[in-house]
Amino acid sequence: MRTTQPTTTPRMESPLAEASRVLPEPDYLGDVVISERVVAKIASQAVYETPRAGAAAPRMFGSVMPGAGHMGIRASDLAARPKTSAQIDSSVVYVDMAISVRWPESLADVTERIRDTVEDRIKAWTGLTVARVRISVTDLVA
Repeated sequence: MRTTQPTTTPRMESPLAEASRVLPEPDYLGDVVISERVVAKIASQAVYETPRAGAAAPRMFGSVMPGAGHMGIRASDLAARPKTSAQIDSSVVYVDMAISVRWPESLADVTERIRDTVEDRIKAWTGLTVARVRISVTDLVA
Protein backbone atom coordinates (compact mmCIF):
# COMPACT_ATOMS: atom_id res chain seq x y z
CA MET A 1 0.00 0.00 0.00
CA ARG A 2 1.23 3.36 -0.92
CA THR A 3 1.31 6.21 1.51
CA THR A 4 1.13 9.73 0.22
CA GLN A 5 2.78 12.59 1.89
CA PRO A 6 0.69 15.65 2.26
CA THR A 7 1.90 18.35 -0.10
CA THR A 8 1.80 22.01 0.55
CA THR A 9 1.42 24.60 -2.13
CA PRO A 10 3.39 27.79 -1.79
CA ARG A 11 1.38 30.66 -0.54
CA MET A 12 0.38 32.90 -3.40
CA GLU A 13 1.31 36.51 -2.93
CA SER A 14 -0.86 39.27 -4.15
CA PRO A 15 -0.02 40.80 -7.54
CA LEU A 16 0.71 44.14 -5.87
CA ALA A 17 3.37 42.62 -3.64
CA GLU A 18 5.00 40.99 -6.70
CA ALA A 19 4.95 44.23 -8.68
CA SER A 20 6.55 46.22 -5.89
CA ARG A 21 9.61 44.00 -6.00
CA VAL A 22 10.05 44.35 -9.77
CA LEU A 23 9.55 48.07 -10.18
CA PRO A 24 12.62 50.30 -9.96
CA GLU A 25 12.84 53.33 -7.76
CA PRO A 26 10.23 56.01 -8.44
CA ASP A 27 12.91 58.50 -9.55
CA TYR A 28 14.25 56.15 -12.24
CA LEU A 29 13.08 57.39 -15.63
CA GLY A 30 14.66 54.76 -17.86
CA ASP A 31 17.59 54.55 -20.25
CA VAL A 32 18.14 56.40 -23.51
CA VAL A 33 20.07 54.46 -26.13
CA ILE A 34 21.52 56.47 -29.02
CA SER A 35 22.34 54.57 -32.21
CA GLU A 36 25.68 54.94 -33.97
CA ARG A 37 23.74 55.71 -37.16
CA VAL A 38 22.08 58.68 -35.46
CA VAL A 39 25.43 60.09 -34.33
CA ALA A 40 26.85 59.59 -37.84
CA LYS A 41 23.89 61.47 -39.35
CA ILE A 42 24.36 64.35 -36.91
CA ALA A 43 28.02 64.59 -37.94
CA SER A 44 27.12 64.33 -41.63
CA GLN A 45 24.54 67.11 -41.28
CA ALA A 46 27.14 69.36 -39.62
CA VAL A 47 29.40 68.97 -42.67
CA TYR A 48 26.47 69.45 -45.05
CA GLU A 49 25.80 72.85 -43.47
CA THR A 50 29.40 73.94 -44.16
CA PRO A 51 29.41 75.63 -47.59
CA ARG A 52 33.09 74.87 -48.23
CA ALA A 53 32.84 71.07 -47.84
CA GLY A 54 30.63 68.21 -48.94
CA ALA A 55 30.42 64.60 -50.08
CA ALA A 56 33.65 62.91 -50.98
CA ALA A 57 34.72 61.49 -54.29
CA PRO A 58 34.02 57.79 -54.71
CA ARG A 59 36.92 55.45 -54.01
CA MET A 60 37.79 52.02 -55.30
CA PHE A 61 40.52 49.93 -53.69
CA GLY A 62 41.65 53.00 -51.74
CA SER A 63 42.08 55.25 -54.78
CA VAL A 64 39.90 58.13 -55.95
CA MET A 65 38.00 57.31 -59.13
CA PRO A 66 38.33 60.33 -61.43
CA GLY A 67 35.41 60.78 -63.81
CA ALA A 68 33.19 58.42 -61.83
CA GLY A 69 30.22 60.71 -62.41
CA HIS A 70 30.21 59.73 -66.10
CA MET A 71 29.81 56.05 -65.14
CA GLY A 72 26.74 56.76 -63.02
CA ILE A 73 28.68 56.65 -59.74
CA ARG A 74 28.31 59.57 -57.37
CA ALA A 75 31.02 62.20 -57.88
CA SER A 76 32.28 64.78 -55.40
CA ASP A 77 29.44 67.11 -54.50
CA LEU A 78 29.59 70.07 -52.14
CA ALA A 79 25.77 70.05 -51.91
CA ALA A 80 25.55 66.47 -50.60
CA ARG A 81 26.15 64.86 -47.24
CA PRO A 82 29.49 63.07 -46.83
CA LYS A 83 29.90 59.42 -45.92
CA THR A 84 30.29 59.30 -42.16
CA SER A 85 30.60 56.54 -39.58
CA ALA A 86 30.55 56.67 -35.80
CA GLN A 87 31.46 54.26 -33.05
CA ILE A 88 30.15 54.65 -29.51
CA ASP A 89 32.05 53.22 -26.57
CA SER A 90 30.04 53.81 -23.40
CA SER A 91 29.53 57.59 -23.62
CA VAL A 92 32.50 58.35 -25.89
CA VAL A 93 32.16 58.79 -29.66
CA TYR A 94 34.71 58.24 -32.44
CA VAL A 95 33.74 59.74 -35.81
CA ASP A 96 35.29 59.01 -39.22
CA MET A 97 34.33 60.91 -42.38
CA ALA A 98 35.47 61.39 -45.96
CA ILE A 99 34.84 64.82 -47.46
CA SER A 100 35.63 66.98 -50.46
CA VAL A 101 36.66 70.62 -50.05
CA ARG A 102 36.17 73.60 -52.35
CA TRP A 103 39.39 74.74 -53.99
CA PRO A 104 41.30 77.04 -52.99
CA GLU A 105 40.08 76.92 -49.37
CA SER A 106 42.60 76.14 -46.66
CA LEU A 107 42.29 72.46 -45.72
CA ALA A 108 43.43 73.15 -42.16
CA ASP A 109 40.80 75.86 -41.65
CA VAL A 110 37.95 73.85 -43.19
CA THR A 111 38.73 70.63 -41.33
CA GLU A 112 39.21 72.44 -38.01
CA ARG A 113 35.87 74.21 -38.40
CA ILE A 114 34.13 70.93 -39.32
CA ARG A 115 35.77 69.15 -36.38
CA ASP A 116 34.59 71.86 -33.94
CA THR A 117 31.06 71.89 -35.40
CA VAL A 118 30.74 68.09 -35.26
CA GLU A 119 31.96 67.97 -31.65
CA ASP A 120 29.60 70.77 -30.59
CA ARG A 121 26.55 69.25 -32.33
CA ILE A 122 27.07 65.74 -30.98
CA LYS A 123 27.63 67.05 -27.45
CA ALA A 124 24.60 69.35 -27.58
CA TRP A 125 22.16 66.90 -29.19
CA THR A 126 23.19 63.63 -27.55
CA GLY A 127 25.21 64.49 -24.46
CA LEU A 128 27.99 62.15 -25.62
CA THR A 129 31.66 63.12 -25.48
CA VAL A 130 33.55 63.18 -28.77
CA ALA A 131 37.03 61.72 -28.40
CA ARG A 132 38.08 61.87 -32.07
CA VAL A 133 36.85 63.23 -35.38
CA ARG A 134 38.99 61.76 -38.16
CA ILE A 135 38.53 63.63 -41.45
CA SER A 136 39.86 62.35 -44.79
CA VAL A 137 39.85 64.92 -47.58
CA THR A 138 39.62 62.86 -50.76
CA ASP A 139 38.97 65.54 -53.37
CA LEU A 140 39.29 69.25 -54.08
CA VAL A 141 36.35 70.66 -56.04
CA ALA A 142 36.92 73.65 -58.30
